[in-house]
Amino acid sequence: MRCSDPFDRLLEAASPTAFHNSNDVDDPPKCHPNTRVAVLDKIMNWIRGLDRSTRNALIMWLYGAAGSGKSAIARSIAELCYEEGILVASYFFSRSDPTRNHARSLVATIAYQASIRFPDIRGHIVQTVDVDPLIFTRSLDAQILALIIEPLRERIEAGCFEAVTAPRIVILDGLDECDGRESQVKVLTTISRALQQHRLPLIFLVASRPEHDIRHSFDIGYLKEITTRIALNDDYLPSDDIHLFLQDKFTEIKDTHPFKGYIPCTWPLPKVLQSLVHKSSGQFVYASTVVKFISSSHHQPHLRLDIVLGLRPADRDMPFAELDALYRQILSSAEDHELVLHILALHF
Repeated sequence: MRCSDPFDRLLEAASPTAFHNSNDVDDPPKCHPNTRVAVLDKIMNWIRGLDRSTRNALIMWLYGAAGSGKSAIARSIAELCYEEGILVASYFFSRSDPTRNHARSLVATIAYQASIRFPDIRGHIVQTVDVDPLIFTRSLDAQILALIIEPLRERIEAGCFEAVTAPRIVILDGLDECDGRESQVKVLTTISRALQQHRLPLIFLVASRPEHDIRHSFDIGYLKEITTRIALNDDYLPSDDIHLFLQDKFTEIKDTHPFKGYIPCTWPLPKVLQSLVHKSSGQFVYASTVVKFISSSHHQPHLRLDIVLGLRPADRDMPFAELDALYRQILSSAEDHELVLHILALHF
């Protein structure tokens, strides 16, 4: 049975699992303390208007390979902005979550969060939904105009967004996980038109892999003019951050693990840490997966680490060879193979 109350319709159309602080997301990735400092500072300086080289950009595109830490950075930025009261909305796409692997709920989710940040626009949004209950089935352009731009019109004309400290940042993470390349491009072109034609007073942090269609969209037209970019490459010293992450996590394991009494006092040796950093190849996902594997409360950590160090990738020339070898080991050592196959069937 469909909701008759217009605000309930908005809630029904939104995806709360896409919020940066959703309670429905297990162990969401966030930056480890004192890591990714340079890139976090660069993004926050853009948001605050403190960087002359980027302050005129309306979009920042954060891109990198799988496992490079994009989502952790985006979520950490969302938390920082939320604490400062400058976050308007966030939407974290996820390929494996049917409630947020598409763009159909994008505008409704942003509109709901905007109505929380700016309570005075809620009445306008509710009225729009009341007059047009099918607004959520219309094009992204029509939705963003009716549910975001028009409700913000009075605030725009009153100059509420002129100060750099005004809440105006929207964070979109995992755009490449939005179902269909056409939808990914549509999201970008809709944002571009809203900024260009309607002077939408918001700025957008977009994080994704550098997929061809997404990159092409950022390389042409108005999007190219208004976008600044951050590539998660070696310029941001991921190896140093991964080393710090592993060091802290191994210390935590030695202090808290149920089998801590069996762990040698010199474990792990510095050369072992360096070997893991090398195996990570700048991929935080490798390091975090190693830690989760070693931290198992049912096994002795130092023996689990020996297993990781003994893995030999089938094809070292492949970009994710070490990660593939690690995943193979984890899956093959699982106690319930039927459950593993069932879970894999749900994702692939």
